Amino acid sequence: MSEQNNKANERYRITTRITIVGAVINFVLALLKIIIGILGHSHALVVDGIHSFSDLLSDGLVVWGAKQGNQIPDDDHPYGHARIETAFAAVLGGILISVGIGIIIDATDRLASGDIPVPESMTIWVALLSVLSKEALYRYTISYAIRLNSSLLKANAWHHRSDAISSIVVLTGIAGSIAGMPYLDAAAAVIVSMMIAKIGWDIAKESIEELVDKGLDPDKVQSITQHIADIPGVSRMHMLRTRQMGSEALLDVHIEVEPHLSVSEGHRISDEVSKKITSTFSDITQVLVHIDPENDEEQSSCSNLPLRKDILADLDQCWAEIEQSKLIEEVTLHYLDGKVSVQILMPLSILSTCVDADKLAARFSEAVKAVEYIVTVEVRYR
Repeated sequence: MSEQNNKANERYRITTRITIVGAVINFVLALLKIIIGILGHSHALVVDGIHSFSDLLSDGLVVWGAKQGNQIPDDDHPYGHARIETAFAAVLGGILISVGIGIIIDATDRLASGDIPVPESMTIWVALLSVLSKEALYRYTISYAIRLNSSLLKANAWHHRSDAISSIVVLTGIAGSIAGMPYLDAAAAVIVSMMIAKIGWDIAKESIEELVDKGLDPDKVQSITQHIADIPGVSRMHMLRTRQMGSEALLDVHIEVEPHLSVSEGHRISDEVSKKITSTFSDITQVLVHIDPENDEEQSSCSNLPLRKDILADLDQCWAEIEQSKLIEEVTLHYLDGKVSVQILMPLSILSTCVDADKLAARFSEAVKAVEYIVTVEVRYR
């Protein structure tokens, strides 16, 4: 638990540091664009400055979402809080969609009004500074998003790139206006805003799919299947299910083992499956393995059969007239193909009393024929 806590704290620390860097740059750019936009008569640059101020809100969402999402599991959240990060990534995706739509509306209004003043040349340099700064922030943030496998940082990185793209629109519009083409920026704004909205849609869609437990990539699932099949003791597997939870992935699977294995050996095989998968795939942190003696998707279900207490009561009643039944030391039950196979263990000394082993076994088997769910009885000695 301590190691998990340290990992969560380190993740939160890195996310916070990256986001604060972005927030400081956004604040400086926002002030600069609004001031120079007003002085240089560039409506587009002022709007872009307001847009940068809106980024401060998203930066705050990232810090808060990362803090909540990286908390260790507790009694109310036994699987952790990683889905909070996913939810906030979906919110940021929605913000990107809104930004795209907002640029379209602004460009349409400017086209409709026809009142587009020619900006001063100094606004070009501020727009260019914004493009370079936001692209640098994108590359800085996306590198850590990949390293931490963080959907939240990934969403914020693309938000930085969308800002760079919107600043390119502003830069193009300013240059076009100065060159005598005042409507060029509006046309470019519509095209690029559609790109921004598409990025937002992709991020929101991916986050929502994770929230509704979409499985991992099919190629990865196939690789997981092969690794499980290669583990000694696993005869077959079925019902493999996967899901993403923030930066981590969860998995549960049914594996088939030899029907007459001991419980402890079956458990050991399941431990090996979990160990192999978590060591091979670094993002898979939890593996739930269900042990099956047969394929319960194909074979008759045993879920309607009685439990040991009731079966032993039926056996006692059937074997009441067999004197040797009182010497039974162990009864092992095998639930297979919708029936129960019974294995009894008796002391070897019983055979020294002129008891015929084959005849005794036949008596035990004959006595339970009326019990529909019992298919065989095997007698062993020690």
